[in-house]
Amino acid sequence: RRYGSWCRGLAGIGAVLVRAADRLNEPECLLLAQQTARTCAALAPRMPLVTQCCGLSGVGDLMVDVAAASDSEEFRDAARTIAEIILTRSGGTWPRPVFPDADLAASSATWAGGSAGVLAFLRRLHDHRGPRLGLIG
Repeated sequence: RRYGSWCRGLAGIGAVLVRAADRLNEPECLLLAQQTARTCAALAPRMPLVTQCCGLSGVGDLMVDVAAASDSEEFRDAARTIAEIILTRSGGTWPRPVFPDADLAASSATWAGGSAGVLAFLRRLHDHRGPRLGLIG
């Protein structure tokens, strides 16, 4: 389940591939990023965390990256599905969710292991693109 993560797995590798496709003009890298994203989408329902670093928000950001790079509805749909999983696993209410941190015991405001990273993904999903925090530049 952690093989899909941004910090230790395919979502991080996929993010690099999307940037390589753009910066190096290597279309093969985008094809690899798409394959990586599909694998992450398949792993997502089994990933326990909603956070950026080892969880669903990092995978969701990859989906937004690949969707923007390939103009593909497949990856926009996958990003929306991941957002639904995140909201299902949150506490609070739908209008005011509370996102569990990496320990699954409390909520945190941090980017990598808390609500800031989750909200960054949800905002990018809503806007359909935009810079990913931590990868700007």
